[in-house]
Amino acid sequence: MAPRVYASARDRILDAAERLLVSEGLAGLSVESVAAAAGVSKGGFFHHFKTKDAMLLAMLDRLIEKVEGQITARAADDPEPRGARLRAHIALSIDGSPEPVVPRGLMTALLQAVASQPAMRRRAHELNVAAVARDVGEDIPEGRAMVVQLALDGLGVAQDMGVKLTARQRRALRDTLMALARPEASSRRRRQAAPAPPKGRRT
Repeated sequence: MAPRVYASARDRILDAAERLLVSEGLAGLSVESVAAAAGVSKGGFFHHFKTKDAMLLAMLDRLIEKVEGQITARAADDPEPRGARLRAHIALSIDGSPEPVVPRGLMTALLQAVASQPAMRRRAHELNVAAVARDVGEDIPEGRAMVVQLALDGLGVAQDMGVKLTARQRRALRDTLMALARPEASSRRRRQAAPAPPKGRRT
């Protein structure tokens, strides 16, 4: 197998941090341990990240970028653009992909980090709010959009904890979430489609 070529030491640091976060947890993640695992000096670490928290935020952003890339590719094949990204997210989460986007255990470890890091909590909140707002803007009712997002978050945590769904259960979950992710007619379209009220009789 050919050796992996890194675009930069920054990627090497983030890869090492991901491995350590999964194996050692947040408590075992330090600037020294990450630098050693990445094969860089502490000065090299601080050249790319001012603090450990800045590195954690970069890990979250990089993970989101990878997931968003796959969601965008899947959504492009959906004939209905409204809600396409939400449905692509469902498909990616339940069907998976040939090459897993999120290494097993990393999502749970990152969620633990999010719970204790204010900057990561803010970023996660901003992303969730933006995703729901996007879905609502594409005629997905807000409650349904929130149910889907929370269900997918819960599924990821459950899988990291070793919960296994049968093929029938996965199909049932997929079908249910896909139904929730179908757009309704917009209020403007409903008004246009509504029959005109009958005219009153003249006396």
